[in-house]
Amino acid sequence: MDASTKSCDGPCYQMGPHTYPVPMELFARNRERLLERVKQRIPHEKYRGGSYPEKQIIYLQGGEDFHLYCTDVDLEFRQESYFNWLFGVQEPGFSGAIEVQTGVTMLFMPRLPEEYDVWMGKLRTPEDNKKRYGVDLVYYIDERSTSLGTLSDVD
Repeated sequence: MDASTKSCDGPCYQMGPHTYPVPMELFARNRERLLERVKQRIPHEKYRGGSYPEKQIIYLQGGEDFHLYCTDVDLEFRQESYFNWLFGVQEPGFSGAIEVQTGVTMLFMPRLPEEYDVWMGKLRTPEDNKKRYGVDLVYYIDERSTSLGTLSDVD
């Protein structure tokens, strides 16, 4: 069976029509594994009642586009490896956060001008990216400081 006949149920990470699709659950499992390891290493006995301190957050910055000096040439984009391992995001300009205590996952996406749809097609909304990447919440980068404060409030 070749890659073009493979499919997965739900959102998938795929680098082209003739590559194997990878279910986004793989990245969710990677996040779970990270949280398990972090919780094993936190000296939680120091905290009253043996519980973790409130709002421990793991924050990762994804890769950015690189431009060739003062030209309109973009160098080939490669996502930051650890960010890719946790979230599977393929576009530049994203960052992500995971609350250690609850496992709530949040992505922050760039807010692109509406004019970009001329070159890039329909621009994705936060809701589109939430479904695409299988995370709990998606906000624009410029909403990061206010939205990080709401992590523990999410059930």
